[in-house]
Amino acid sequence: MSYSSFWLDNSIFEASDDNLTTVEKKSSDLMKLMAYKRSIGNFVNIVTGKSIPVTFDGRGEDSYTDGQSVTISAKLDDKEFDPVVGLALHEGSHIALTDFETLTEMRNGFLPSTINKEWLANRYNCGVDDLKWLISNNLKSLLNYVEDRRIDNHIYTTAPGYRGYYESMYDKYFHSNVIDKGLQSSEKRDEDWDSYMFRIINLTNTNRDLDALKGLREIWNVLDLRNISRLKTSWDALEVAGEILMIVEKNISVESQSQSGSDSNSDEESNGDTNGESSMSGDTNNQQSGGGMSGEGQGTSTPSDGNDGEESDENNDIGIDNVGSNPNGAGGQYEPLSDRQKKMLDNAIKKQNDFMEGEITKKKISKADKNKIDQLDKADIKSEVTGKGFNKSDWSTGSNGVQTYIINNMTKGLIDSGMVGMLSTSPWSADRNEPYIKKGIQLGTILGKKLKTRSEERVLTTPRMKSGKLSGRMIHEIGFGNFDIFEQTLINKSTPVLLHISIDASSSMSGKKWFNTQTAAVAIAKAASMTDNINVVISYRGVYYSPGNYASVQPLMLIAYDSRKDKFSKIQQLFKYITYDGTTPEGLCYEAILNELTKTKNGTDTYLINFSDGWPGFDNGQISYGGVAARKHTAAQVKKMRQAGVQVLSYFIADYDFGHGGAMESFTQMYGKDAEFIDTSNMTQLAKTLNKKFEVKI
Repeated sequence: MSYSSFWLDNSIFEASDDNLTTVEKKSSDLMKLMAYKRSIGNFVNIVTGKSIPVTFDGRGEDSYTDGQSVTISAKLDDKEFDPVVGLALHEGSHIALTDFETLTEMRNGFLPSTINKEWLANRYNCGVDDLKWLISNNLKSLLNYVEDRRIDNHIYTTAPGYRGYYESMYDKYFHSNVIDKGLQSSEKRDEDWDSYMFRIINLTNTNRDLDALKGLREIWNVLDLRNISRLKTSWDALEVAGEILMIVEKNISVESQSQSGSDSNSDEESNGDTNGESSMSGDTNNQQSGGGMSGEGQGTSTPSDGNDGEESDENNDIGIDNVGSNPNGAGGQYEPLSDRQKKMLDNAIKKQNDFMEGEITKKKISKADKNKIDQLDKADIKSEVTGKGFNKSDWSTGSNGVQTYIINNMTKGLIDSGMVGMLSTSPWSADRNEPYIKKGIQLGTILGKKLKTRSEERVLTTPRMKSGKLSGRMIHEIGFGNFDIFEQTLINKSTPVLLHISIDASSSMSGKKWFNTQTAAVAIAKAASMTDNINVVISYRGVYYSPGNYASVQPLMLIAYDSRKDKFSKIQQLFKYITYDGTTPEGLCYEAILNELTKTKNGTDTYLINFSDGWPGFDNGQISYGGVAARKHTAAQVKKMRQAGVQVLSYFIADYDFGHGGAMESFTQMYGKDAEFIDTSNMTQLAKTLNKKFEVKI
């Protein structure tokens, strides 16, 4: 099981129907990618204590951390999720804890005090100022390693609940049987930079051999991983990296160092303008981070022993707390590797080096899809798992629930993106809706004049009282023996109100029902906008699916208007684009916003005004939501609202005059005594029912 499986809805990783086109599959994944990104963003923000943006890479480059944001892969895969979370935490911790100026200073020639500059200059027969060109790449790699040990230890020890994600990350990027075997083999035992770097970045592996190279045991002691928390800053890490570099320099030949530098330069030339080359310029944050202070969590030990498949307490700490055990290495005879094993080891080492240099290639996202996700981001979309245990019985535990999306901010960009079925830019649909929006504004103006009485303060002052506020005009009467010279003032002011108007946006609401409902909702919002103490939220209950893709559908709650943050002009400009579409996940949508609906300020009266035309129904393969069970579930959500102090007024919408069949009975089962059966086009009737709740004489 993945570490995220206990809280993340697995439906986020379910593949779309094989019959769908590639375009439809891609489109259906965008909302899931949005939820995926938000979840990882929450992890990063919680652990780092900072609001750090999490983005997908849409530029066709390897990912990097620029010191301000974290880039993640756009691949939806349950096996990849935990490592991606770990990598995001790692990159986020760099933003929170790493001083990127340290790397810039190093590039500019400010070397740590632990480096003997004169000795190195004499060794390479060069000037001191030229040293940075000779040693900077190796020093940077060592700094990356030590800095990663420092920041990962901080997160690993201060946020133990996130350890599993780190372990998954290191499993993916560092632990493999071939690395274990390579550490115990005769490979990488020559005193050159490649061998030292391989042995150093795997020091936390339980198969390390501290006698494999000269000075490796000394490096182990200098690094002192048991006490890595002693390093408080990135410059502290650089000082240790400099000390390690000097140990290596004293144990390798000049020819070996020169050959290593030549190979490095050759690689960079073959790859064009690589991160390693450009990162040394120090010109931009991107270059700075590309040099390896981002996404390069190299060297943390693996969570399990690759030889026997068992985990020890040491391994469970992935080498951050208990890395000091087994200091004598594997020992014994060193077996050579076969040609095939050597090739596998080279590939594994390259994978580690890529990770260390911040060159992890992540799945990119197209520019068009990134723009759509940006619009979803601005729409402030969240998700809640609803319907858990639905249809539970003696022989069944019921549904595992379904991911229900909540769009908290309807924007024109979201409408234009075509991502939401109930938002349509079709001129035919908008032209039909617009007259009813205008009618609602007109009727609301009339209704608002009557509701204005709620804004008026009634002040009653009673004079000649025995107690209260001293009346200056009555003081002179004391001389006449009148001591009733006080006055009392009673101020009567209406209680603030929050109206949440929730509208059924299913296909069955088409035609007259839809137009009348829109008119009624807009009229109430307009009337409230003319008062000082009534706020209105208008939401639409429906489904999310990408246009043309009905196979991947989720319940959706669209918050189209909130007078606490939106101007009334939003209704005038955008409501004509809202249309009916899909089925009726009634109770699932209520459950998704239950906490928000009941979380109002003290002293505010909260009302839910519902407009719908029948009973709930929804099915997407994860949940079959309908019949008596769905009506009971909806009734249960309405009951929870009432228990939290929310007053409920529910209107049954119909465009026919006969008895509505079983719909009326079902409606009453869900909404009880608060169910109303009215003609929403009749403002007088609507006003009377509102009067029952508001206690306003209309």
